[in-house]
Amino acid sequence: MTSILQEAGNDKLPVAELQADLDLFLQPVLRRLPEKRLRAVGKLAVQGILGSQSPLLTQMARGVVRAEETLWPTAKRFYRFVGNARFSHRDLLKGLYGMAQRTVAEHQPAHLVVALDPVNFEKPYTEELEGVSTVMKSTPPPPKGQKKRLTSGYPALTATVVNLPEPVLTYANWFSYVTADFVSQNRELYRAIRTTRALFPETKLRFVGDAGLDDQKFFQQLALVRAEFTIRSCHNRTVEVYNDRLERWEEELLYDLTASVPLSLKLHVAFTHARKVRHVNLELGWLMVRLPGTQQVLWAVVAHDPDSDRDLVLLTNIPVRTAADAQTVYTEWRYRPRIEHTYRFDQEAGLDVEDMRVQTLERMRRVFALVLMAALFVYHVAHTWPRCTVLWLRRLGGKLGLSSDLDGPYVLLSGISAVFITAATLAFAAHHPFPRTRGTCG
Repeated sequence: MTSILQEAGNDKLPVAELQADLDLFLQPVLRRLPEKRLRAVGKLAVQGILGSQSPLLTQMARGVVRAEETLWPTAKRFYRFVGNARFSHRDLLKGLYGMAQRTVAEHQPAHLVVALDPVNFEKPYTEELEGVSTVMKSTPPPPKGQKKRLTSGYPALTATVVNLPEPVLTYANWFSYVTADFVSQNRELYRAIRTTRALFPETKLRFVGDAGLDDQKFFQQLALVRAEFTIRSCHNRTVEVYNDRLERWEEELLYDLTASVPLSLKLHVAFTHARKVRHVNLELGWLMVRLPGTQQVLWAVVAHDPDSDRDLVLLTNIPVRTAADAQTVYTEWRYRPRIEHTYRFDQEAGLDVEDMRVQTLERMRRVFALVLMAALFVYHVAHTWPRCTVLWLRRLGGKLGLSSDLDGPYVLLSGISAVFITAATLAFAAHHPFPRTRGTCG
């Protein structure tokens, strides 16, 4: 009778659909694990992260169906998985990159816009964990009004394709400043662009980045892998500009040139921040420059905001000869914040990756890879499932039906979590009914 009731409850939930889709989604990862048992536990681990919305191994056990009376036997399977010596985090990452190749092959874009962005994950009050480093954090805001603070934690770097309907990762690494395998952050960036090129050897790549990547050596590294780039400038460096009258290159300061560049294109642009939309009439200009040391020819695209009287300067190796070229460069650079949205989903109210409590760097890297897979699966469901089914999951997850509702990944994750938790609860109750006390008389 209990199994009949359990099956009747599960028939009304998309448990089978989610599990089947998750199995197909994870196939590039599961194929790299050395045996069937590890493949089963790997899939359960990602399902546990989705069900519990947490990277804690004991919490992950709550999100999977079990017959045991306690969580401990299931949690032990996860502990053995992250500590198993028969594979490493690199096998999980190679599977993650296989998922990226599959998704890109499905969409067949003309080129890939890849956002690079380092991020720091905080482990407050931590002093003795393997490889714990001192990192800079700005969120959540520190006390006394400072913008940034130093804290214990781990740096990470990801490369994310941001011009597809769903994000895909072409590089991910959770590392440490104090371990022997760390050379420099510039080396990590070079590994990211090399790995991306190795995954897509014939595809046109365009990397976009914020001001932290404004480095002449990094520009040369991108040229070595035959990649285009658009980076926000933060240095008033000396550049060379061609003098048509004298037919020679002359040295000038970059911001002196961009302050006087003709602004020949006007754009109406909407910026969204904290659910508030700001409309701005931007003016775009561009000019060709050359770096004195390397003789590398670049174009500087200037976006002038007349409301705040501010200039945004983008450096690119994409030839900008027309207004359409300048608009394309600026529009594709604006895809870059999507990588920050995925970071926040991994880090804050979504999957809370900073709360992992394993002890070694290798285990942290494995859990980090599993969390990334869980996050990508949520985006995958949002963009591949029928709209009515996604709306059902969002309503289950707490969508209010108001005009102010947002259809981001957080509510969808809550709906997926509710499905898995409900299935686990029904299975547990079927094997271990609630012990109701019997009344007595007399």
